[in-house]
Amino acid sequence: MSWVEQILDGSFMPHGHCLQWRPDLLSLYVIGDILTAIAYSIIPLALVYLVKKRTDLDYNWIFLMFATFIFLCGVSHFLSLINIWHGYYYIEGISKLATGIISIITAVMVWRLMPAALAIPSNEEFRTKNQLLEQAQKKLLKSNQLLEKRVLERTKELEHAARTDALTGILNRGGLMDNLSAEIERATRYHHSLSILMVDLDHFKYVNDNYGHPVGDAVLTEAAVILSAACRTTDSLGRYGGEEFLFVLPDTNISKASELAERIRFQVEQHHFCKDTTSELSLTCSIGVTSYQSKQSQSSLLKLVDDMLYDAKESGRNRVIVNQQ
Repeated sequence: MSWVEQILDGSFMPHGHCLQWRPDLLSLYVIGDILTAIAYSIIPLALVYLVKKRTDLDYNWIFLMFATFIFLCGVSHFLSLINIWHGYYYIEGISKLATGIISIITAVMVWRLMPAALAIPSNEEFRTKNQLLEQAQKKLLKSNQLLEKRVLERTKELEHAARTDALTGILNRGGLMDNLSAEIERATRYHHSLSILMVDLDHFKYVNDNYGHPVGDAVLTEAAVILSAACRTTDSLGRYGGEEFLFVLPDTNISKASELAERIRFQVEQHHFCKDTTSELSLTCSIGVTSYQSKQSQSSLLKLVDDMLYDAKESGRNRVIVNQQ
């Protein structure tokens, strides 16, 4: 008899003889083996399905080993069921041997995997780390909000600095021109009056040459304070250049602008500059006045007021010249 025939020999005494063919024992063994064989067939399918769907798992091979081990256990139970009526004990023995080998290999792999498995954080560790991450996220969010606030504040500071004269604290020429453009547009759209004054401190070069630039800077700062006090909240005042200042007066006709210019000239004339120092000075100013005319450009408006200022200085200074056109 060849080894194949020997393996396939089913002439051995069936296992049912050991159970004396008792229906109660047969039922227990048959139902138990059937249920176990079915379960041990379904579980490997589930593990293989898991491995195919979750290719990202690091330990897919251990699932496959368990699937093989459980499947072979199912085969053994199926053969035990057959051998109740037949005697294929060689086949069942080979199945049990294969199951044993796979079981040993799986056990070795499980123990080799144990350090890595134990290194996996527990649920409590995950909760703790998650809480730490949430706290870090809150801190990061708070830091981002604080940073955004500081960026916004810094942006406003830079925008303010870009429009402000560093010495006097009033508008610089750029900020002044922006406001003048806006007021010209508003006056054109709503047909409102608009006037401007250009103020120049008389003989300011003499102050710088004879008292020094620090005193000159102090004079400009005090002049800005005097001029600012004469401003309404709707007016714009800026340093046009050097010792020249420009007023933008919305909703103001030429008559009201002339009155304001005369008050400013008088206040500057009466003021004692640098009186807290040894360099007390008295200065005067010259002022040009003009009003915006319909469809007049910004440059022509500025040229007109500059011409009025020039006439005031040529006429002997310390006076107001008004454009009567």
